[in-house]
Amino acid sequence: MKLIFLILFLILNLKASSNYVENDALYDSLEKPQDSETEDTLKQYAKSLFNFKAYNANYFLPLSYRYNGNYSDTNGHKAKKTETEFQFSVKFDFAKNVFGLDGVYSIAYTQNSFWQFYSDSAFFRESNYAPEFFVIFPTSSMDDKRFIKALRFGLAHESNGRGGAEERSWNYINGSIFFQYKMLFSELKLWARLPDTNDYNPELIDYMGHGYIKFMLPYKKHFVDMKFRYNFNKKGSAELNYTYPMFGRNDLFLYIKLFNGYGESLIDYDDYIKKFGIGFSISR
Repeated sequence: MKLIFLILFLILNLKASSNYVENDALYDSLEKPQDSETEDTLKQYAKSLFNFKAYNANYFLPLSYRYNGNYSDTNGHKAKKTETEFQFSVKFDFAKNVFGLDGVYSIAYTQNSFWQFYSDSAFFRESNYAPEFFVIFPTSSMDDKRFIKALRFGLAHESNGRGGAEERSWNYINGSIFFQYKMLFSELKLWARLPDTNDYNPELIDYMGHGYIKFMLPYKKHFVDMKFRYNFNKKGSAELNYTYPMFGRNDLFLYIKLFNGYGESLIDYDDYIKKFGIGFSISR
């Protein structure tokens, strides 16, 4: 898998044009709201989604509480219901318009960690590491009112970095369609798992499913996104995230997260979890 990522990166760099990747191009293709505060919120989200600095949300939740049961013990440590959760996610747009299709080519890395800060030993209960490669093709210009705004195709890996019985990992290809209806944005993402030499979690897809649908709504200074997975076997999940600027700043946000279902983390992919978290983020 690592060799595939390396080959793709080298080939696309060799073929890439010398033009600088225009980070504003995808934002400029969106329909703009009349309200200036909503436009500022939309700009913060769109540019953090597509530019060099941020990929998924970068957040820190000092308080993350599971209220429907207990976590499994880890390496002899007793896990508490209350923990600290954080996510670090960045991407680099390294090429544009390689094959004349206006695509933006990117590599990204996301790490989501669950820290048992309130236990005696303050151990990390779980961390998930997700490198990926993807390309986004805008499908409309600034003056275009088409419903479909972009297509995305990617190759990804996700693992918890453990060995033996607690190893959880998978490789997959994926594709997304991005939509806009007025100020409601949505993403339909589908994936297919690739074969593994050693499959430590053969039932993972039974819980993670084959995709999700996500809705994103900016309103004035508020931003809400909701993500739903349903596998037609009662093994889905629902996640809601809310952000709002703190102290009048455009780079620090109140962050509230609600999760209900399966697949919150790799180690607990088959455990039904209800959870609430609050903290802050530095990207939307």
